Amino acid sequence: MKRHLFPAVLVLTATATAALAQTTPGDQFMQSWDLDGNGAATLEELREMRGNVFMAFDADQNDILDAEEYVYFDEARANDVANYEAEQRDQMQAVADGMSLTASDTNGDGVVGREEFLAGTEGWFADLDTNGDGVITLDDFAM
Repeated sequence: MKRHLFPAVLVLTATATAALAQTTPGDQFMQSWDLDGNGAATLEELREMRGNVFMAFDADQNDILDAEEYVYFDEARANDVANYEAEQRDQMQAVADGMSLTASDTNGDGVVGREEFLAGTEGWFADLDTNGDGVITLDDFAM
């Protein structure tokens, strides 16, 4: 039954990203990841949201994203990236790449466990915090 939710998740993601296409990558990121809306996404907020993202794509709720589940996750991230052009596309690709199978499968077994996915938050955060101030803000997406 849970597998039938994937098309709905993808449709909702595509609809939401189409609406966000008028915004910058920084705006889109902050709308999704700055959970308290204070203009600064913290490491804790990114960790919490990554947990939510993981649960959304873990169709069988076994705390593992397998190859089939990653197909849907890859499609959703690709849809986000496709809404931008040139330098903005590169920025969104960097955000998306931080959750890819390659970046997340640290033990190389071809699947990503929940703890493995969450453990990637710190490195991803460091990559996104381009000015090194300890939070992600629109300044980190400035061109």
